[in-house]
Amino acid sequence: MLFENQQIATAALPSVETVQFQTLPPQALKLRTIGWCITQGFIFLVLIGVMLFGEVFKQKWPWIIVFGIWGLQAIYFFWMARRRFYREGYAVREKDIIHTKGYWLRTQLTVPYNRVQHVEIEQGPLARAFGLGGISVYTAGDSGGDLSISGIEYAEAERIKQFIAQKVGNDE
Repeated sequence: MLFENQQIATAALPSVETVQFQTLPPQALKLRTIGWCITQGFIFLVLIGVMLFGEVFKQKWPWIIVFGIWGLQAIYFFWMARRRFYREGYAVREKDIIHTKGYWLRTQLTVPYNRVQHVEIEQGPLARAFGLGGISVYTAGDSGGDLSISGIEYAEAERIKQFIAQKVGNDE
């Protein structure tokens, strides 16, 4: 038997840009904003605690510096969270699932169904209030190929899980 390994012209490969990505529902942005506000509130309370018991904070200028930096990072992360949200999407295709995210650092992860070990749906209390959930697709090995999409409608996550389970079951 003769082994062949023909070279393929990269121009002939299918383009990923032609994929129509499904965007996340608007409730997901609200959920992420609430989570972000809870995190920022916790950071704010920790800063207040440190400053009330810290000797250096008996003067006025350290308060201004610390809360100025906190305010700037809060505004920046709020702005970035919105930008990242509008750049996030996913596509369920016949043989794989694709998730794209990120603003400065764009990440696109494709998981073929023949590599899937199992699929899980997550839903915390806040997500439940918005009717949202997340889906995690776990692959074989430890190569960082696991895919996780949070903020999709819970019913949609269930449909995707059933579809992937059917595809994985048919491939065996």
